[in-house]
Amino acid sequence: MKFDIPKIIKPLEMGDYDEAMKECALRVWVNPPSGVHSSYWRAQADLQKLSNELTSLKDSDTKQVEDLNERIARVNQDVFAWFSNIWSQDKDPNTHVSVEELEAMTDEDPALWGFMTNGTTRLIREHRDTQRKN
Repeated sequence: MKFDIPKIIKPLEMGDYDEAMKECALRVWVNPPSGVHSSYWRAQADLQKLSNELTSLKDSDTKQVEDLNERIARVNQDVFAWFSNIWSQDKDPNTHVSVEELEAMTDEDPALWGFMTNGTTRLIREHRDTQRKN
């Protein structure tokens, strides 16, 4: 038997961030496969490890700092790509978000990035927790 598992998309109401955005909702894919889901957490662990390495540098070895910053930038690109994927699964292509748009948005309004990422992981966690209880 083959199961046809649909992508479940739930809204993250942007009006919860600011009333000026009350007409907008981010479309979040809340049931990605385990491999997709775990790749985000691996990237977060990599970022934490690299950040700790950067913090622990005792002397200001410019080469090491540059190398770590480049590695952090590469992992950040993976994180942007992951969220772009999660936010671009709705059938309406006008709701899709590109990596470039995310990069620009994080520069323009870093707090919005935090709201969107925290809200997304919350919706995914709520969906997974709800499904386990049923």
